[in-house]
Amino acid sequence: MKIVLSETLSYCFGVRKTLETTARLLADRPDRTYCMLGDIVHNEHVIEGLKAKGLRVVQALDEVPPGGVVILQSHGSARDRYRELERRGLEYIDATCPMVKIIHERIRAVEREGRTPVVIGQAGHEEVRGIVGQVARAIVVKSPDEVEPELFAGVRRAGIVAQSTFVEAEARRIVERVRALVPDTVFHDTICRPTKTRQREVEAHTPGADWVVVIGSRHSANTRHLFNIARALNPRTHLIDRPEGVDDIAIPADATVFIASGASTPGELIDEVVRRLEARGGASGRKDGRP
Repeated sequence: MKIVLSETLSYCFGVRKTLETTARLLADRPDRTYCMLGDIVHNEHVIEGLKAKGLRVVQALDEVPPGGVVILQSHGSARDRYRELERRGLEYIDATCPMVKIIHERIRAVEREGRTPVVIGQAGHEEVRGIVGQVARAIVVKSPDEVEPELFAGVRRAGIVAQSTFVEAEARRIVERVRALVPDTVFHDTICRPTKTRQREVEAHTPGADWVVVIGSRHSANTRHLFNIARALNPRTHLIDRPEGVDDIAIPADATVFIASGASTPGELIDEVVRRLEARGGASGRKDGRP
């Protein structure tokens, strides 16, 4: 069995920065109560690890105890969230990914220019809610089929941003559809570079693999996108959220297996998947014991 690892694995810059900030706070000030408002990253293993170190999970600001410090998730928050924190007098740490902050700036600029803000992304996703929450009103679309004349009735000038982890090719198809309805449309390509890199690596390696394993949470948008890209190219593509999941995949001994991961997948999970495949006769070519 030949194991081929994607060049880009485990945490992206934004996730790593968020986790390092959180870990430092928990270690330096164990006397403080730090509260995670929702999941600061989309990976159950990571969240459980932080909870074990003392991080408290809350779903609403009402649950924050007196003196508690709120850590805002890397996906970003709406402006109303900041106003509410200040109204309540709550101390908070803004762990928003720098790339997401750029999207917030871009959509606010679109509104200032008098254009109708359009967000390409999954409605209801935390990042998309945070982006939409930067402006008074925005149109959200997640597929070209949703771009209908009724949705853009009365729109004369539009400005588009994209969820940072959206599929690049799909976003461009949506932009084309919008421009067909609203010719005066500006597109700010806010899909982050690490996302594009991972997607392009999956597109490059999947055709040459017999089997594809994508490691990450099913709640992670960027992980699901990688899985869908690979699955469209190779039906023998599997998404696993724990190392034991690879044991359930009947990969032949002479197969070539390509491994990719989401941007919030811990390196130790990837290591364990590789070790399990190596125990079945796989050869990864690793020299330092890590992907």
